[in-house]
Amino acid sequence: MIIDDEPGVRWSLQHLLESNGFAVASASSGVEALKSLNASEFCIVLVDAKLPDIDGIDLARRIRIETPCQSPLILVSGYFYDDDAVIREILNSGLFTAFTTKPIVHDVLISLVRDALLKNA
Repeated sequence: MIIDDEPGVRWSLQHLLESNGFAVASASSGVEALKSLNASEFCIVLVDAKLPDIDGIDLARRIRIETPCQSPLILVSGYFYDDDAVIREILNSGLFTAFTTKPIVHDVLISLVRDALLKNA
């Protein structure tokens, strides 16, 4: 599942994942994502760091508390970078399995998704 408020980003990520053999669903807000995650099971969830209705890190916490979803979460952000203290902290906490920045580097994202799925298998 892709959670991102930007239609172009959702389209791009969906196209990238589908072209690599993944079935994809998406949500444009935290509320929409929570509803979908309560209704369906997903292998992995890509969470945008900044959504119009909720911060992506807060959404991840709510996903773990309010839904049955225990799938790996990957944080995607144009606001944070690998060396940000916030990113190191959430990766160390285990809330997110991985992090990647925008603009998305295709090979990096596919590698992160595959690695997360292997670790979760």
